[in-house]
Amino acid sequence: MNFSRFFAKNGRDGAAFRSFSRRTAWAVAFTLASTAVYATSLWGAETEKDAIFKRAEAVAPLLEDGTTRIANLGDRERWDLLASTNSGKQTIKSAESALKQKSPALPEELYKEYYRNGNRSNYQREYGRLTRRITTFALAEALENKGRFLEALDATLVEFCALRSWVLPAHDHGAEIYDGKAIYSDLGSTLAGAEAAIAVNLHRDKLKPETVATTISEIEKRILKPYEDSVLVKSHKRMWWIRTENNWSAVCHAGTVAAALNVVESKERRAFFVAAADYFSETKFMKGFTNDGYCSEGLGYWNYGFGNYLLLGAMVRNATGGKLDFFRFPKIRAILDYAPTIEIADGQFIAFADCSLTARPAPVYVGYLSRLKGYGYVDAEKRGLDANFALGDLLQTTAFGFDKDVLFPKKDENAAEKNDANVSAANALPIRTDFPDAGVLICRPNPNATGKYFALGLKAGHNAELHNHNDVGSYSLILGEKGAKPGTSAFIVRDPGGETYTARTFSGRRYEGELLNSFGHPVPRIAGTLQKNGRDAQGKVVKAFSDAVDRYEIDLTSAYPVKTLALAKRVFEYRRGDGATSGGVEICDLVDFKPGEKGAFETAVVSFEKIEALEATQPSTTLRFKIGAATLTVAATDDAGNALPLRFETKIVGENDASVPKKPTRLALIIDGDVEKATIRQTFSAQ
Repeated sequence: MNFSRFFAKNGRDGAAFRSFSRRTAWAVAFTLASTAVYATSLWGAETEKDAIFKRAEAVAPLLEDGTTRIANLGDRERWDLLASTNSGKQTIKSAESALKQKSPALPEELYKEYYRNGNRSNYQREYGRLTRRITTFALAEALENKGRFLEALDATLVEFCALRSWVLPAHDHGAEIYDGKAIYSDLGSTLAGAEAAIAVNLHRDKLKPETVATTISEIEKRILKPYEDSVLVKSHKRMWWIRTENNWSAVCHAGTVAAALNVVESKERRAFFVAAADYFSETKFMKGFTNDGYCSEGLGYWNYGFGNYLLLGAMVRNATGGKLDFFRFPKIRAILDYAPTIEIADGQFIAFADCSLTARPAPVYVGYLSRLKGYGYVDAEKRGLDANFALGDLLQTTAFGFDKDVLFPKKDENAAEKNDANVSAANALPIRTDFPDAGVLICRPNPNATGKYFALGLKAGHNAELHNHNDVGSYSLILGEKGAKPGTSAFIVRDPGGETYTARTFSGRRYEGELLNSFGHPVPRIAGTLQKNGRDAQGKVVKAFSDAVDRYEIDLTSAYPVKTLALAKRVFEYRRGDGATSGGVEICDLVDFKPGEKGAFETAVVSFEKIEALEATQPSTTLRFKIGAATLTVAATDDAGNALPLRFETKIVGENDASVPKKPTRLALIIDGDVEKATIRQTFSAQ
C-alpha cells in the first residue's frame, strides 16, 4: 500500500509525501516477527510523515477488514465471564438505576460559567454524568444481552451528538468550539468520543441506523478529521497534544485510536491512526519520563496518563493479534516500577506535583503490565485482574477485558505456586529507592526494625517539571510503628499535593497559589523571597548512602532569585531505624550571602498534623515542637558556630483560597535578625 497515494485519493494532499513512494530510497523499516512488528530507532533522518507512513504500511496487514470488533458481542463466553465478576454485576445494577434517572441538563450558561468565574468543576461533573450513561448502558447491554438498555443508549447517544461541544470548557479557548468558530479535540472529547465509538460498534446492529450514522459522522468531524489534518496537512495550534510529552499525549491518542478502530472501515486508514500514535508515543510521550522512570506529573497522573497508555497498548495488541507491541520501549519497565516504588512506607505515597493526597497506583495498571511482561508484581495482579478486574469504562473493558492472554489466562499451577512462593520478595520495598535522573529519593528502615520508625521521601528536581510546583528541596516524612495495624503511620511533614483546578491553575497566575509556589512546601525562604519557576531553578545533588545512614545534599542556590545570595544548601541525613532503634532525621539548611551582604533566613515545616510548641519563649536558641507523635528540635548557628536566636510563626496554607482542598499548617522557623551566613538544623525524633 502506497500511503501517499492512499491519502491523496481520500482527500489529503499527497504532494508532500511523494518521497515516501520512492521505496528504493528507504530501507524496509519493519521486521515482521511473531513477537514484534519492528525494532525501534530505525528512522534516521526521516520526516515525521515518512516515519508514520512506513509504520502504517507494516501495521495495515495486521488489521481486520471492516471495523475492528475488539470485543465482539458474539463472544458470549468472554462477556459472560465479565458479567460474573462483582464489577460486572454492579454495572448492571448501575444501569438499572440510570434508567430511572433523567439525563443531566447541559445549558449554555453552565458551559460558559468557566469563562465567567474560572470554575471548571460544575460543567465537567454534569458532562461526565452524560457520557457515563453511554458507558453504563452500552456495557450493561453487552453483559446482559437482553435488549433492556438499548433504547436508553440510543437516546443518550442522540443527546451526546447534539451537544455543541464535546471539548471541556477549560480547553475550548474563548468558547470558539461552542460558538461554532473552530473544531479540535481534547482530553474530554477524545475519551467521550471513544466511548461513543465503542458503543455503536458493539451495538450497531441493534441501535437505530440513523443514530449509528450520526454518531460516526460526529466522531469523524470532531475527532478523526482534526487529528488527520494536524498530522498530514497543517498542525493546529490547539492540537498541540499530538506532539506533547505529558499525559495528554497518551490519553488523547488512546481515545483517538479507539474511535478509529471502532468506526473507520478502511484498514489502511485505521493503520495510519495506530502508526501515528505509535510514532508520537516513542518520540514524545516516552520523553515525558526520566530515564529512571520517574513521573514528574505525580502518581495521579501516572494512573491517568500511563494508565491510558496501557489501554492504548492493550487495544492495539488485540487489534493486531499481538504483533504490534507498544510496550517494547526500553523505559517501559522503569515507568511501571515508578508507581509501586514511590510508596514511602506502610501504603503511604508521595504527593509531589499536582497530585491528590489519596492517590495510589491502580492495581489493574500495575497488574496488567506485570503479568504481560512477567515483572513479578503478583500482589497487584491479584488485586487488579482475574475476578477482581474492574470493568471501568468501555475502553478499559474492551482493551484489558479482551486481552485473553492477560486478564483471565489459562492456569498454570506450577507457575502459580512459584509466583506465590516469590510474592513477598517480588513486592517487598527496599531500604532505599533512588531516582537519580529525577533527583528523588525514598529512605526506609531496615526490614529488621521493630517499634517506631521514620521513612522519608525527598526531591531535588527543578521548577519546570510537568505539572510543576516550585518545590526544589521538598520532602515528606512518615512516622510509623512495625507491627501496628497497616495504614496507621502518619505524615509528620508532608508535601501538600495539588489544588482544585480553576482558570488560574494553568495560567500566568499559576504560582499565586500557595500550594503551587514554595510557600506551601517545607523549604526555605531567603531574604523574604520564594523560589522561582523555570528549568534553571534546579537542585544539584551530592549523595552518599550506607546501610546505617543516607545523606543527600542539595544545592538550592539557583532556585532563589536573590542577587545577594552566594549559596543556599539543604542536607538531609536519614539515620535508618534498625532493630529496636527508631532512627531519626536531620535537615540542615545553610545560607551564605555575598560579602558585605545580609538577609533574612527562614525554613519551614508543612504538616496536616497538630503542631504544639513545647517552649513558648520567643526568640530562643532552641525551639521544640510536638508534631503528631514526633518531636522536632530546631537550632541555628552562625559561621563561627555561635547559637542564633530563633522565632516561629504558623499560618494556614491557602486559608482563604477555595482551590486548596485540604489546608495544612506552615510552621516557619525564622532566625531573629538578618544574617551573613547561618545554618538552621531540624532534628526529628520519635517520642
